[in-house]
Amino acid sequence: PDVKDAVLAAADIFRANGASVETFKMPIVKYAIPAYYIIACAEACSNLSRYDGIKYGYSSPNADTLMETYVKTRSEGFGMEVKRRIMLGNFVLSSGYYDAYYNKALKAKKLIQNAFYDAFKKYDMLLGPVAPTTALKIGESLSDPLKMYLGDIYTVMINIAGMPSMSVPCGFDKDNMPIGMQIIGKPFEEAEIMSAAKAFENVTDFHNKLPDLG
Repeated sequence: PDVKDAVLAAADIFRANGASVETFKMPIVKYAIPAYYIIACAEACSNLSRYDGIKYGYSSPNADTLMETYVKTRSEGFGMEVKRRIMLGNFVLSSGYYDAYYNKALKAKKLIQNAFYDAFKKYDMLLGPVAPTTALKIGESLSDPLKMYLGDIYTVMINIAGMPSMSVPCGFDKDNMPIGMQIIGKPFEEAEIMSAAKAFENVTDFHNKLPDLG
């Protein structure tokens, strides 16, 4: 509720300063998270396959044979999240699952991109939250990857659509943690996004405040 209230309040500030503001929904973006992580993991799997400890990347000093070099280098050199993404990437690119997952994700990506282009036929910019919650405590989400992925729900849709956006401070929650909104614009119109962000900062002082964490 704090994040939603802060972003709506920011929209009211834009409205009070002459902007035309209205609520807009884009149902297709609910597919952004699964599509993004399927595509991103597939790309990570492909790109990181070259890190074998011979020509690229970290090389384990504890290996005696070539096979041990491969195994230990990748076991020691990659963190748990990277390993998780490599395994998921291998799965979605494997025979029998390529069309079921990867190709569908690419189609979803195109539909999301088209939805943004359609929106920009009517609107100059879109405004929304950066994240559904404020910052989590250190280590809080590491045991729950799904929760961690859902924290990206409002930003991966921008990445997958290839649209420029800018994060701007717009308030604080009940625990005095900072809240960010994002201003999303058309491709190659970053100057307009920055102008809108500057206009918001000219009439607010959130960007000058630091959270009082006691």
